[in-house]
Amino acid sequence: MNMNNPRSKINGAIMKASGMVSGVADMTYLNNGNAYFFELKVDKGKQSDNQKQWQGIVESAGFSYQIIRSLTEFQTAINILNHK
Repeated sequence: MNMNNPRSKINGAIMKASGMVSGVADMTYLNNGNAYFFELKVDKGKQSDNQKQWQGIVESAGFSYQIIRSLTEFQTAINILNHK
Protein backbone atom coordinates (compact mmCIF):
# COMPACT_ATOMS: atom_id res chain seq x y z
CA MET A 1 0.00 0.00 0.00
CA ASN A 2 1.43 3.36 -0.95
CA MET A 3 1.24 5.83 1.89
CA ASN A 4 -0.32 8.69 -0.07
CA ASN A 5 -3.56 9.31 1.80
CA PRO A 6 -3.02 11.87 4.58
CA ARG A 7 -5.19 11.68 7.70
CA SER A 8 -5.32 15.47 8.17
CA LYS A 9 -4.07 18.73 6.69
CA ILE A 10 -1.10 18.70 9.04
CA ASN A 11 -0.27 15.09 8.18
CA GLY A 12 -0.65 15.97 4.48
CA ALA A 13 1.80 18.85 4.81
CA ILE A 14 4.30 16.58 6.54
CA MET A 15 3.89 13.88 3.88
CA LYS A 16 4.28 16.42 1.06
CA ALA A 17 7.44 17.80 2.69
CA SER A 18 8.69 14.21 2.91
CA GLY A 19 8.26 13.64 -0.84
CA MET A 20 4.65 12.47 -1.33
CA VAL A 21 3.53 13.05 -4.91
CA SER A 22 -0.10 13.81 -5.70
CA GLY A 23 -1.81 11.32 -8.01
CA VAL A 24 0.35 8.27 -7.28
CA ALA A 25 -1.62 5.02 -7.39
CA ASP A 26 -2.96 3.66 -4.11
CA MET A 27 -1.14 0.33 -4.43
CA THR A 28 1.97 -0.95 -6.13
CA TYR A 29 2.26 -4.72 -6.50
CA LEU A 30 5.68 -6.18 -7.22
CA ASN A 31 5.75 -9.66 -8.73
CA ASN A 32 8.56 -11.49 -10.56
CA GLY A 33 10.48 -8.28 -11.28
CA ASN A 34 7.41 -6.41 -12.58
CA ALA A 35 5.46 -3.54 -11.02
CA TYR A 36 1.69 -3.22 -11.28
CA PHE A 37 -0.17 -0.12 -10.14
CA PHE A 38 -3.71 -0.17 -8.73
CA GLU A 39 -5.97 2.81 -8.10
CA LEU A 40 -8.79 1.93 -5.69
CA LYS A 41 -12.13 3.61 -6.38
CA VAL A 42 -15.70 3.24 -5.19
CA ASP A 43 -18.22 2.20 -7.84
CA LYS A 44 -18.73 5.71 -9.24
CA GLY A 45 -15.40 7.22 -8.18
CA LYS A 46 -13.44 9.20 -10.77
CA GLN A 47 -9.75 9.81 -11.21
CA SER A 48 -8.36 13.25 -10.49
CA ASP A 49 -6.32 15.00 -13.16
CA ASN A 50 -3.15 14.14 -11.19
CA GLN A 51 -4.15 10.47 -11.11
CA LYS A 52 -4.71 10.48 -14.89
CA GLN A 53 -1.31 12.08 -15.35
CA TRP A 54 0.31 9.41 -13.13
CA GLN A 55 -1.46 6.68 -15.12
CA GLY A 56 0.01 8.13 -18.32
CA ILE A 57 3.51 8.16 -16.83
CA VAL A 58 3.18 4.57 -15.60
CA GLU A 59 1.81 3.23 -18.88
CA SER A 60 4.29 5.15 -21.05
CA ALA A 61 7.05 3.49 -19.04
CA GLY A 62 5.57 0.09 -19.94
CA PHE A 63 3.94 -0.73 -16.62
CA SER A 64 0.39 -1.86 -15.92
CA TYR A 65 -2.14 0.48 -14.26
CA GLN A 66 -5.61 -0.68 -13.31
CA ILE A 67 -8.57 0.95 -11.60
CA ILE A 68 -10.07 -1.44 -9.07
CA ARG A 69 -13.68 -0.94 -7.95
CA SER A 70 -14.36 -4.01 -5.80
CA LEU A 71 -12.69 -6.69 -3.74
CA THR A 72 -13.61 -9.22 -6.42
CA GLU A 73 -11.85 -7.15 -9.12
CA PHE A 74 -8.77 -6.91 -6.91
CA GLN A 75 -8.73 -10.64 -6.18
CA THR A 76 -9.13 -11.46 -9.87
CA ALA A 77 -6.31 -9.09 -10.87
CA ILE A 78 -3.93 -10.53 -8.27
CA ASN A 79 -4.79 -14.13 -9.20
CA ILE A 80 -4.10 -13.39 -12.87
CA LEU A 81 -0.77 -11.72 -12.06
CA ASN A 82 0.29 -14.57 -9.77
CA HIS A 83 -0.24 -17.07 -12.60
CA LYS A 84 1.84 -15.24 -15.20
